[in-house]
Amino acid sequence: MAANKKSQSNDQNTFHLVDSYWDSWKNGLNFVYDSQKEVENLTLQAFEHQKDAWEKVTDNMNRIEDEQKKLMKELRQNVMQNIESVSGEELTKSFEQSNERLDEVISRVQQLTVTPYKASLNVLSQSQQHFQESTKSVIGQQQKNREELKPLLEDFLNQVKTTQKGFFNAFENNTKTALSRFN
Repeated sequence: MAANKKSQSNDQNTFHLVDSYWDSWKNGLNFVYDSQKEVENLTLQAFEHQKDAWEKVTDNMNRIEDEQKKLMKELRQNVMQNIESVSGEELTKSFEQSNERLDEVISRVQQLTVTPYKASLNVLSQSQQHFQESTKSVIGQQQKNREELKPLLEDFLNQVKTTQKGFFNAFENNTKTALSRFN
């Protein structure tokens, strides 16, 4: 009787070992899934930070450009007032003409420098947006695959556990039967 209790205890330990093995495997798989979700979330957050950075750069460039125009306008007005009060209208007209030529030069310099920079920034921003959308699509597909695969794997693990327990029980019964014939 004591031997029978010891045998049942060993059987229970074996069952627990088999269950423990597959439960550990399942927990490891869940850890991988959770890690993937975390990486996906961090990736999406990085895209949002990058998008915010591009927007700030663009806003800052536009603000700098507006401030430069405002300062130039104020400077010209002050110079025009000083010239007009000191030298009269003739010199003021000459100053206005030179300002018009200077405006043309500044406009061309901006076209050569600022416009390509803005266009490049715009292209980078659009590329980042397309890449973000593609990544979101891939992440969505991965999430869908995980959701579909998880119950299938759980069913598979339950079937494996049941099958192994069945094999173990059959082996144990066969062993007991074989041993009982020798006793």
